[in-house]
Amino acid sequence: MARHRRVARCPSTARFTAADDGPSTSSSPAADRVSSGEGARSWERFYRSHVGKAADPNAKPIRAFKDRHYLRREFAELMPPAIRADPKAHTPPLDPTALPPPDVDSPNHKVVLELGCGVGNSAFPMMRANPDMYVHACDCSETAVANLMASPEYDERRCDAFVADLAAGASPLSHRIADGTCDAVTGVFFFSALDAKTFGAVAAECERVLKPGGCVLFRDYCLDDVKNKNGEGSGDESDGRGFEPGKKIGDGTYVRPDGTLAVFLDEARVEASFREAGLNGKCRVVTHEVVNRKLDVRITRSFVQGRFEKSART
Repeated sequence: MARHRRVARCPSTARFTAADDGPSTSSSPAADRVSSGEGARSWERFYRSHVGKAADPNAKPIRAFKDRHYLRREFAELMPPAIRADPKAHTPPLDPTALPPPDVDSPNHKVVLELGCGVGNSAFPMMRANPDMYVHACDCSETAVANLMASPEYDERRCDAFVADLAAGASPLSHRIADGTCDAVTGVFFFSALDAKTFGAVAAECERVLKPGGCVLFRDYCLDDVKNKNGEGSGDESDGRGFEPGKKIGDGTYVRPDGTLAVFLDEARVEASFREAGLNGKCRVVTHEVVNRKLDVRITRSFVQGRFEKSART
């Protein structure tokens, strides 16, 4: 599913070009066809391209994305007090042989469903910061999940990684996650790859798995982002290197050459989609300055971030 990708930029140009990931609020038939019919296969091809033809996905870590350490700050409610007080504090890699299992009686214990886990660029930083967290990590790419599970940090006592296509029918995780068992669902550059119908269905699945009072923590690409305004799609938020633009098929909606869908978000429609699923909350726009010192180029990226809560009433 959706994530930002680091791809080599042509050195002869200072432009940042890309077709990016954004939860689709588009009702374009073309967007629906690309996301629902081809999305999982496209993401599997993407991850396989990073291990090489016929390569073993367990052989080496896939470095398609940078670790999202900023989630310790942005999703602070999932973190223990020490991390909330100092989000930039160093957190060492997990060592399953040296760590006890998560303490289910700890006030820091959280059960989290991560949508579009990829190779663990969000899951591992969160678990390092909160060793009492338990993460259900799902992705539609078998190669990505195999690579995550091959990591020396992977610990079955605190992480359950599995393959699931969330565009495949109603309640696609019901075989794996029971109703009302998660404290939070994280969607970081994930909803970007979903057409409007699937977006609503996944929001409903979030509502199903959440405990009363649980929440979806959401971060994705903004309709007002400079990349969309320039008609270029988007690029990796952390280092500014772009990738080839995709084909525009609607307002803020692109299809990349590899077949993955990328849609920039309208905050009001994102809020409406979650509200229809029974999750109430707000989006806000956050910005991040991307600097390419080699070319002395700076751009300000815009992202939509939100928190959507399930009613505490049972």
